[in-house]
Amino acid sequence: MQTAAPDTDPTLGPDPEAFMRPERLATLPPTRLSAGRALVNRMSRERWRIEIVRFDIDDRARGDALYRVHAPGRTFDFMVFSFEPKLEGRTGRIIGTDWDMMGSLVEGEAGEAEMRATRAEFPKLYAGRATPGTLVWCRSNRSLRLFDHVIERLASGRQPDVDELWRVGYLMRNTGLDGNGTFGTRSYLALEDDHPLRGPYQAQMLSAYLMREFSFDLAEHLARLADPGAARLDPDLKRLLGLGNGSALGLVFFANNHPALLDRWLTLRFAAVAEARARPAVPGGAEWNRAVELLERAIAFYDEDPFRYHSFTPAATVADGLRRIAKAMAGAEPPGTFGELVDAAAEVGPDAVEVGNAILLELRPEATDAWLRYQPVDETLTRRPAQRVGELRDLLDREYAWTRRFEMADPAQRRFRWYKSRDAEEPRRGPVEEVPEGFEWALDLPGDIQRLARALRDEPADRTVGEFLAAHPAERATVQRVQGLAGRRYHSPHMNMLAGDFTPAHVVRLMNSAFHGLDKTVDGLGRNVLGLLFHGAPVAADLEAGRAADWIYPRRPEER
Repeated sequence: MQTAAPDTDPTLGPDPEAFMRPERLATLPPTRLSAGRALVNRMSRERWRIEIVRFDIDDRARGDALYRVHAPGRTFDFMVFSFEPKLEGRTGRIIGTDWDMMGSLVEGEAGEAEMRATRAEFPKLYAGRATPGTLVWCRSNRSLRLFDHVIERLASGRQPDVDELWRVGYLMRNTGLDGNGTFGTRSYLALEDDHPLRGPYQAQMLSAYLMREFSFDLAEHLARLADPGAARLDPDLKRLLGLGNGSALGLVFFANNHPALLDRWLTLRFAAVAEARARPAVPGGAEWNRAVELLERAIAFYDEDPFRYHSFTPAATVADGLRRIAKAMAGAEPPGTFGELVDAAAEVGPDAVEVGNAILLELRPEATDAWLRYQPVDETLTRRPAQRVGELRDLLDREYAWTRRFEMADPAQRRFRWYKSRDAEEPRRGPVEEVPEGFEWALDLPGDIQRLARALRDEPADRTVGEFLAAHPAERATVQRVQGLAGRRYHSPHMNMLAGDFTPAHVVRLMNSAFHGLDKTVDGLGRNVLGLLFHGAPVAADLEAGRAADWIYPRRPEER
């Protein structure tokens, strides 16, 4: 796979010293560059076709289904294994042992032998192995109360209660999207350059989209089995509903373990935003009118948000900031660029400014989408043993001065230990005294950099790094990270994840919202983040008809 770096001006991006702090990164909303939105926009533009090949599921939701996806030049099959819901072993966490559905996305058409093998292997999960050509294994659970409500309403010939749909937002909730080599799935770096799912997380997002489609089809199917005259779920209500998603500490590890990918994603986003902000704001022009329309929709979207946010900015505050942008656009003398207009929200806070930036990326969709081809990145980090110690010291001073903010000798800066559960290697965090024997899995980047700087302090400046590492082999991993990421500005959140005041949910939200494309990302306990994928997105019939291009910031529908 090609992983060419984009030709961008690094001065166009924000100052990492301020922007890479977790609380600031958490303000980034979904954009056209987010994985979920990028996939839906591509499927709509290319009119992907999704068909149900078979749907053999009984009135207790037990059975199999097979979906076939027709993309330009490619076919993918999505195998579904459906189960009767039960409370035992049921959890939204990765340690679950029972799910309401399991799915497998494979390249080409799946035969009976492949379905049998997947049906046998998937329940083993960590001990199982995917069949050749498998891209993703996924699983999800119903929102039991809302799912039952929808079935009951449809079976009685009525539509479900809109208030209920709006408050929950999904019929099924994702509990795992495993790909990129996990369980023997195909790595995205091994995909051909013309592969429709070659970008990071595109295969996972297609699986998530198909789980959402299955949730609609299953609800209608069970309603018809209860009463052959059952109603179909209104298409507008389907579009409203997303796929639920819950994430926690594992995404902090993901951000730590994929610094090159993090830097590439953020670099592309900042370049696209800088380009959009520099555009002249011409009242009455096509871009101006589109900005006004999307701004009005975004204000309503945040005003109508029913969720309560704890570690994040309330939706009502974001709406107030967006109103300031609208007021600036309605002024007699609007500023010269769209970026100046968006900055009218700065007094309220960065969240509204970032939503304004996301709107600007919609004004010239082709120009924004052109950045997507650069998302794949080679994540290999290479040591440079011939570099001189003096150069390495300068690199630490230049790019890691932020680590000095943390006094790592202070017990408060080492309050928590990050460890993994014995059951399923689930990431967890606890006070050091509660897990004194636990292995520390955290990336102690401030501590590592400070230790490396001390070790380098008295070394001769002209000594090679290779010679230094021969005498200090414990520093090899830190040196490899520092040298391999040299010159990149946005690779590591400026955080001490061991500290008592560190809020993991900030980094989790960055991944869920900005990268994956979730809306309404609500935090719990400062570490868990719940949200909605494909909230307002087109359904399969819309994709094939090519009528799905404009779907962000959905409004609350009227009662049916």
